[in-house]
Amino acid sequence: MTDDTSKDTAEQPSQDRATQRLRTLRRGRIVMNRRHSSVDVVVRDLSATGAKLKLQEIWMVPTEFELQLLSPSGAVELVVPCQRRWQTGVLVGAQFVRPTES
Repeated sequence: MTDDTSKDTAEQPSQDRATQRLRTLRRGRIVMNRRHSSVDVVVRDLSATGAKLKLQEIWMVPTEFELQLLSPSGAVELVVPCQRRWQTGVLVGAQFVRPTES
């Protein structure tokens, strides 16, 4: 038996998903603390029910936050309430609290 601790995926969900994820490199922002604090992120994957986010540095994302999806110019295109489902280092799984409207 080998001990592979180089990649911790204990909290990450399986790849069997109810909705298809689309790989992306969109700019985003986590907004928290009653909209008094925000942190820029890169949105790596996006689906109808959630997103995988990459932080610039390791810090503990709060359980509940808003995710702002930004346009290439930096304008806010969409704001979605989220819950943190998992976090491993700089990667965070966010579940949308309510479905986004199309």
